[in-house]
Amino acid sequence: MEITLKDKKWGKFYLKDIFSSIQRGKRLKKEDHIAGNIPYVSSTSNNNGIDGFLGNTKNVRVFSNCCTIANSGSVGTCFYHPTFFVASDHVTQLKNEKFNRYIYLFISTIVSRLSEKYSFNREMNDNRIRREVIMLPVNENGDPDYVFMEQYMRGLEHKSISTYKATILRHIEESSFTNIVPPLNDKVWREFKIEKLFKIEAGKSKGLNHLKQNKSGISYLGATNNNNGVLTTVDRVESMVQRGNCIAFIRNGEGSMGFSIYKKEDFIATSDITVGYNENLNPYVGMFITTIADKVRGKYNFGYKRSDGRLKKETLQLPVNEEGEPDYKYMEQYIKQIKIDLLTKYLTFINNRNK
Repeated sequence: MEITLKDKKWGKFYLKDIFSSIQRGKRLKKEDHIAGNIPYVSSTSNNNGIDGFLGNTKNVRVFSNCCTIANSGSVGTCFYHPTFFVASDHVTQLKNEKFNRYIYLFISTIVSRLSEKYSFNREMNDNRIRREVIMLPVNENGDPDYVFMEQYMRGLEHKSISTYKATILRHIEESSFTNIVPPLNDKVWREFKIEKLFKIEAGKSKGLNHLKQNKSGISYLGATNNNNGVLTTVDRVESMVQRGNCIAFIRNGEGSMGFSIYKKEDFIATSDITVGYNENLNPYVGMFITTIADKVRGKYNFGYKRSDGRLKKETLQLPVNEEGEPDYKYMEQYIKQIKIDLLTKYLTFINNRNK
């Protein structure tokens, strides 16, 4: 019978009694950063705490196979790191040589609950970390039940991997086709003006001040190429909603001007966005075209805006069919083939990892 978290007795434990090594990272100035492939862990809550990659490890502290807890920024956030990394002075290493990754993953989830206690006005120094108390499942002797923690996390991993493999196989089956996709160099390409390819519409929102943000609302698109253009989610206002299955061209925004994104779902967009519709669009064709369209982004800057008129005159080089028209079927199959290749690699990696 599988034992659940509710079936276990829990006890309180100081972090200093759980981890044999609690050590702060070392400060590394931005001007001393040299690009490389060693993860640099800081106090961000994104990307497992990784804030970049460095090539120099001189005069900094290098850790591995441990957890880190953020002292500032995203205070209290805890991540497990299986490989070598460099830590900034905004994070502290939590290490126990007897732990494996399953125990670390279990405990890091518990430790991250401490973030509810802290803020930018109340940071977490190493003395506070040592005195912090967490709840852990215990064995018959009242000690932390590390055997249970490992078994519990192994069970979750097995379920997740099984679900993931089934999802990959389903996507491969759905995306499969019998034709051999010619390489890009074998296709004839032509230029097409955006205004000839798309029915153009302007974004309808004058800004977030006129809308109510809602976590379960509709996507709100702005001048950003992050998060597929979504700044936040807002209450649905029918007069502002633009239907999905389109390409949103970003006409403004530092670092984002010139980008384009495919949107499958309905959304509300700022006036910094121009939306293009084409009956041949789908997620695969949209991904192909936006990759081509993004090549224009170096053309614009704050001294040379991407106006609506300039956007319409932009040209896209696209593969064509025998009639000289955009070969949307080829674009779809080309992106599907890339997807199949990637999913097959993921599946091979998972299968090899669990042998």
